[in-house]
Amino acid sequence: MSKHAAQKKNPLDNSYWQYFLHLESDFHATTQYIACTETNDATCSIEFAKQIVCICTECEAVLKKICKTIDPKNQAVNMGHYKRTLLSRFPEIHKAPVHLEPLQRTIHPFAEWNNSGGRVDWWNAYQDVKHHRDSNFEKANLKNTLNALGALLILELYLYAGISSNGTGTLGGTQLLWAAGMPRSEVVPSKEALPHLTAPLG
Repeated sequence: MSKHAAQKKNPLDNSYWQYFLHLESDFHATTQYIACTETNDATCSIEFAKQIVCICTECEAVLKKICKTIDPKNQAVNMGHYKRTLLSRFPEIHKAPVHLEPLQRTIHPFAEWNNSGGRVDWWNAYQDVKHHRDSNFEKANLKNTLNALGALLILELYLYAGISSNGTGTLGGTQLLWAAGMPRSEVVPSKEALPHLTAPLG
């Protein structure tokens, strides 16, 4: 049995996905009051402040697990470290799209990583809101929260595709977001794959 086959022997616990669905449900609830359109991207609120902190905390947990799976000796402790590790395995992650299908809107949460020194805005916003909310409250906005949630979706797909025998085929149930690698609600499965996911983790 190959190293990669051994790594994908067992299904991954679904708690990561269930938590994502809970976070997405919280965000989806805000769309009853604030339309999730570019016109409203700068709209900020206490609710978005709460959500971006929760979402990015989970992003960090998933990032650590992915990095450890790629390299068990990995000591990544910050976004710079996570970025280097992910780009070493997934150099085209900046192309990964997340679709808000009911709204015909698409975002690319890691687009800034197309540049060697690029830093994703939603992560910087999270740090500023968490540590200096009084002077950065405007960063707790719809755009940053949405992009953070989209980033978490992409990371979840890499995690499950890379180390679980279940793959991503069971990762359904979202209310707003969809990305390549997830099942469609239609009977006919999607033919769209994860072109930027070229190899198993590890």
